[in-house]
Amino acid sequence: MTPQETVVALTRHIREAVRPHLGAWQGRTISGTAASGDATFAIDDIAEEAIVSFIEREKLSVAYYSEDKGLIEFGKSPEGVLIIDPIDGTRPAVAGLETCVVSVALADYTADVTMGDVRFGCIQEIKGDQIFLAERGKGARWIGSDGASLDLRLLPITEIASAPLTYEIVARPIEWIAVALGDIINAASTKGGCFVFNSTAYSLTRLLTGQLAAVLDVGARILQDHPETRDRYVELGRGTPLGLFTYDIAAAALIATEAGAIVTDASGYSFDSTRLLDTSESNLKSIVAASNAVLHEKLMQAVDFGVAKISVSGKGL
Repeated sequence: MTPQETVVALTRHIREAVRPHLGAWQGRTISGTAASGDATFAIDDIAEEAIVSFIEREKLSVAYYSEDKGLIEFGKSPEGVLIIDPIDGTRPAVAGLETCVVSVALADYTADVTMGDVRFGCIQEIKGDQIFLAERGKGARWIGSDGASLDLRLLPITEIASAPLTYEIVARPIEWIAVALGDIINAASTKGGCFVFNSTAYSLTRLLTGQLAAVLDVGARILQDHPETRDRYVELGRGTPLGLFTYDIAAAALIATEAGAIVTDASGYSFDSTRLLDTSESNLKSIVAASNAVLHEKLMQAVDFGVAKISVSGKGL
């Protein structure tokens, strides 16, 4: 198999291991703490075991980096590194919802590898059958449940009020998320629609399908601009601030960008220089992604205004 075919095969292998356990009550058991600091569910352990079984079966000489295990090497001279979120959207997965995916990205294995070095990405729905692929510089593909390629459907919506969008709240203080995104949510909730999916990778693929026009996660932007909020983030993260990490978006950001979407952090900067193999607090990320440049610019202006409105006094507003 080519490296790209291997990535697709691994993504599907993980999906087949996890899919029978969607919605099972046993999957809700907390089995530990991930390398990122997030809670590890029993269903996460099943997914991680599927990664190892595939690599060993195929006798791959690779490194892989995942949410729960961090960096692991197989073979004496790994030929590349796989950045894997075996279940992006674990909480929806244990609830049996469709908003969960397997995410695998491939990059060259170097000491200073960054998001800009990701060469190939694959997102596979777990409950559904659709798959999303992209190779840097060669565009993105959306493959339907019948195996046929589908036309990308990025929405031409340029007004926030008409934009269907999603935003993230897990371990992000809602009292400040509400201030930062309040104007956007108030504008879009009626005509566009506002959703919380708890899977950034899933949300980014919905830009390709035309179901969403924007994806927002401003948690790390708030923490960066208002460091006095850190104690609250630590409290909600059970000892460490949690948020968006590279394994969440390594594949999905490439796919959305190659499809033509605009994807930056919530300060408007590219992810290209972001350290890829780093789940430290200093590498927490935010995101503003939109189906077109005009909408992205309007969202950035609204986010800047909203974050600047935050006034921290203890845990309140």
